[in-house]
Amino acid sequence: MKNRVNLYTQAFKPKKEYLTLIQSVVAITSALVVMLALVYMAENDKAILEQQVKWEKNQLIEQEAEVADLSNQVSLHIQNPALIQQLTLLQTRLQYRDELLVQLSDLALVQSSGFAILMSDLALQRDRDIRLNQIRLSGERMTLTGIARTHDAIPRWIRKFSQGKSLQGREFSLLNINRNSDDVIAFTLTNQPVSEVSE
Repeated sequence: MKNRVNLYTQAFKPKKEYLTLIQSVVAITSALVVMLALVYMAENDKAILEQQVKWEKNQLIEQEAEVADLSNQVSLHIQNPALIQQLTLLQTRLQYRDELLVQLSDLALVQSSGFAILMSDLALQRDRDIRLNQIRLSGERMTLTGIARTHDAIPRWIRKFSQGKSLQGREFSLLNINRNSDDVIAFTLTNQPVSEVSE
């Protein structure tokens, strides 16, 4: 026979708490921190992706502009027979003008180094007692034919030649003086280059 009665039954024993308030607060706080970190990372990734999308759009716009430019160039380069004929004609004219320019340049060179300067120098070295009737110029060879009022006018006039650019360095190898049918002193003065005289 039992003498004791157990009134402290299982129903009155404190129950074991698996999740306390502190643990709940820590868990919720940790979850919030993790969520905030994930949101921050997602926003960061979104910003990076937006920048990349923007850059790609700019690249696409540039490439579209290049394609449009190339398409325009291709459309302009479509061969047109009339334009090709006109271009050929213009090129031919340009070639003729180039050849004409070369010829004119050569002519200008001849004139600047030959007859034109000689005429200018002879005009500057003129003498009142000398009148030239004919001037012949062939390369470095020159022949002057004219009349003089007096015999001493011819040597005086020749001495002035050293002042003229085209007359400098010329050696006159022949001077022929006589009287023509009108009893006027006529002369012919011929030169040759200094190098030919020295030979």
